[in-house]
Amino acid sequence: MGISLFNFVLFLHISLVVVAFAMAGIVHAGMPAMARARDVSQMRPWAELLHRLDPLFPVVALFLLGLGSWLVHLGAHTGDGFSFKDGWVITSIVTLVVIEGIAGALLAPTAKRLVASIHEAADGPPSAELRVAARDPKIWYPGHIATFGFLGIVFVMATKPAGEWAWLFPAAGAAIGVALARLQLVRLTSTSDGSVPAQRAAATETAVQQA
Repeated sequence: MGISLFNFVLFLHISLVVVAFAMAGIVHAGMPAMARARDVSQMRPWAELLHRLDPLFPVVALFLLGLGSWLVHLGAHTGDGFSFKDGWVITSIVTLVVIEGIAGALLAPTAKRLVASIHEAADGPPSAELRVAARDPKIWYPGHIATFGFLGIVFVMATKPAGEWAWLFPAAGAAIGVALARLQLVRLTSTSDGSVPAQRAAATETAVQQA
């Protein structure tokens, strides 16, 4: 069939990368939804997804690290010209470990507290404390840094830049993640009730009065 072990492992590695980004996409959709929710009942389905997905991220990262290491080992023995000594390989491994360290130290415990608060809250408008928890920077910044920093790792693995340049791409991805998280948080905190922008709320109120 002409399918080598290297190609099969590469398929598994790429498939797991797709799964990781799909999981991250769900989280990135859920965070703004929870922050803008008008009722606690609207937050619960997203909180349940976050509760189920959060423990899977370190597992996925561990498998990615294992499959990536296997690929490097196979590549070194199949003449593909890369090894653990290459700068782009070192950069990818170090970045993945750092990202998981940041996520484990900041994102995971903060997300668990948010999920617990949502489960304990009664249905109805979210309290001010719950809204603040849904906008906690310790969830938003590490989450965006992880996703876009990991995207930088994918670019490095695909292009295999020289070692002195490889670190720039995960760093650029992390910087983009920080900027996007900041932009979203600013927009969320500029709303009047956490769900409707102040300008829209004022326009709605004016329309009601005119009616």
